[in-house]
Formats: sequence, C-alpha cells, structure tokens
Amino acid sequence: MAQRSELAVPLATVEAAARALAGRVVRTPLVRAPPFPGLPDSEVYLKLENLQWTGAFKLRGATNKILSLSPEEAARGVVAASAGNHAQGVAWAARAQGISATIVMPQNASPLKVSRTRALGARVVLHGADYEEAHEFSLRIASEEHRTYVHPFDDASVIAGQGTVGLEILEDLPNVRRIIVGVGGGGLLAGIAAAVRGRGSTADLVGIQPEGADTLRASLSEGRVVVGHRPATFADGLATRHVGDLALQILVAAGVRAFVADDRTIARATFLLLEQAKLLAEGAGAIPLAGALQHPELLADGPVVLVISGGNLDPFLLDRILFIGLAAEGRLLRLRAPLQDVPGALEQFLDIARTEAANVRHILHNRESPDRPPGEVTVQVELEVRDAEHGDQVVRAYQDRGRTVERISLGAAATAAVTSPPSRA
Repeated sequence: MAQRSELAVPLATVEAAARALAGRVVRTPLVRAPPFPGLPDSEVYLKLENLQWTGAFKLRGATNKILSLSPEEAARGVVAASAGNHAQGVAWAARAQGISATIVMPQNASPLKVSRTRALGARVVLHGADYEEAHEFSLRIASEEHRTYVHPFDDASVIAGQGTVGLEILEDLPNVRRIIVGVGGGGLLAGIAAAVRGRGSTADLVGIQPEGADTLRASLSEGRVVVGHRPATFADGLATRHVGDLALQILVAAGVRAFVADDRTIARATFLLLEQAKLLAEGAGAIPLAGALQHPELLADGPVVLVISGGNLDPFLLDRILFIGLAAEGRLLRLRAPLQDVPGALEQFLDIARTEAANVRHILHNRESPDRPPGEVTVQVELEVRDAEHGDQVVRAYQDRGRTVERISLGAAATAAVTSPPSRA
C-alpha cells in the first residue's frame, strides 16, 4: 500500500480544495442503494454527484482550478476541451468569477450539454470527432488568445477538487471497504485516491471503463500511459483515448484496480438506477453499477460506494436505454408468426396475448413477405410482459392453441440501439 508521501497530489492540497469549495459546490448526499436485480444482497451506497449544480462532479475540479488563477490569468480568460460535463463545470465556475470562458467540444457532443454550456455564458466551439481532437484545437486557442487551459483530468488543482468527493465519502462512511468509480481520464479516481490514501484508509479503489475505451488496465499493468484508439462508447463522459500522466501516477501509487463494462450493461445499469433508485444517471455515472453487474464479486465485503458521477443524460438516448433495460429484465417479448390472410385472423392472434395479460407495444403486419405463400401474411408483435417467466407463459399459450410462433431475440437489437447513437450532425 502506498504511503501518503508517495502521492503526487498530497492530502493537504485536497483539504485546501475542500475549504475553497465550501459553499461553491453541492456537498452531495451518500445514500443506501436499493436492492438491484441479479446482484447479491450487500451493503451498497451511492454517492450522488449527479445532483451537483451542473449535474456532474466536474464542477469541483473546474472551480478549484479557476479559484487558483492569478489576476493576470483570470483577466485573459480560460479555455477547455470537453465532451460536456467539464465544459459545464468550467463555464459555471468562470461565470461565478466573472472570467471569460471558451469551450471546445467534439462535433458530435450531446446537444443537451452544448446548449447548457452556452446558457452558462461560455463561447462554445465545435471541433473534431472526439475529445482528443477537441483538446488539440483548444490548445491552439490557448496559445493564440493567451488563455489559461483548464485540463479536465490531468491537473493537480483539478484532481484536488475532484478529491473532495473522497473526503465526503470518508466523513459519511468511515468504514467504507471499496469505492467504485468510472474512469475516462482518471481525474476523479485519482482525486479520491489522494484523499482516501492521504487519510490512511485502506479501502479498495476500483476504476471501471467502457469496453470501447479500455486503456486503464494496460496502463496500470505497464506503469505508463497507454494510448488507445478512438473510443467507441455511448458513455461520452468516459470517451478518452488515455488516462492522464499525473492521474496515472496517483492511481499506480494508490494500488487501484481496473475492470471494464460493455455498453449494453452500462445502459442496463442506467435503467436500473432510474427504475429502482429513482435516479437519472448518464452512462459515465452509471458505469460503477455496470461494473458490479458484470463483476458481482466487487460488491462482496461491504460497505461499497458507487460514485454516480453525473446525470446529464442525452434525451435522445433515454428511449434506447429504456428499451435495453426492459429487454434485459425480460419484460419485452417479440414474436413472429404466420397468419391466414382472412378477416379476423389478426384479432384472433392478438386475443391470445390479451387473455395472458400481455400488452401490445408494437405490431408489424406484413402482407408482402417473400417467405410466405399467397393467402398468408407474417405478423411480428412486441409485447409488454411482467417478467421473463410471464413471457414464457405467453409463448406456451400460443403453442397450446396450435399456433406456430418464433421467438425473436432482443439481444442484438438492444445492443444496436445503444451502440448506434443518434446522429448529431
């Protein structure tokens, strides 16, 4: 276990950040999580950074950095690159201090995050296909306009600000045994590590990345920053090609472990937080629960804290996430069947669903099916059912009535729904 002196951002710096941020950011609650389907009955808590004023933890680091600027730096203004949450944090903090802010966001950034950043008074520049390209362009603006660059995750002041999350967790739950955090650039987990290790806690620290942005495991293994390909994940807050150098130093020294979660499980976790905990979380905020869903052993030996880091969910994704969640919980049933092309045939077919208390969600009645002979049609119906057992009951009811029905898997459709986000051209 690393000694306190080994950490690149010392405890005193995090504690100073906590004093500076008092009254400027929300001290977010730590609440007991409800039981989640498929997970062991463990002592799990949720740290609700989605209730931060800007909807994400990024306000902490951005505010701490901006408060550290000299009068000359503040007069020149700041620039930052972000997929959205750091953008809002910098815009909020800059406005609070009367400082000009320019934010470079990828061209496919969430419209919600773009509009909110503009509403906070920042000049928004859309450039590049991902965070990395936006970052490079923002450095150019910093040089040309002599603005101070506010890095989203690889800056000591930013990391210290994020570390105040860790101080609050220890204050509310001193006996915490494990803290699970989503990782993009690593600033939040590094800050929490600085606070937790600085206070002498031996709590297990776990970082979860999307499968499509998986660089932390290799970086920890090799002890250097490993750069990946362009990220492929709907969790835009974690869509970075690598973790930060300073962040990695802290993560290695703190003995952090890393896991990954796939996008479909991240979407399911978002659904479960909404349905079971009544919390709106974006993909980056829900990924600690997704990590637990894929690695249930992480919930052993509690108490365990899942850091719900943000709640700025793109409304265009919400319907897709609901579909994935319902499908994963076995509450959607999709059937295909041949019918005689005569009046009343469809009504008779649907009447079986009615008698089994299954509700029709979608229906496709195709009279031009190339695989059906003349006089027959193909019907495809999607039904709302109570659970997987109820779905099986509905299928048996059709079979008992002599109906030929084909059950269509929703797995591929659910995966495509979340891995093919809507165009933001």
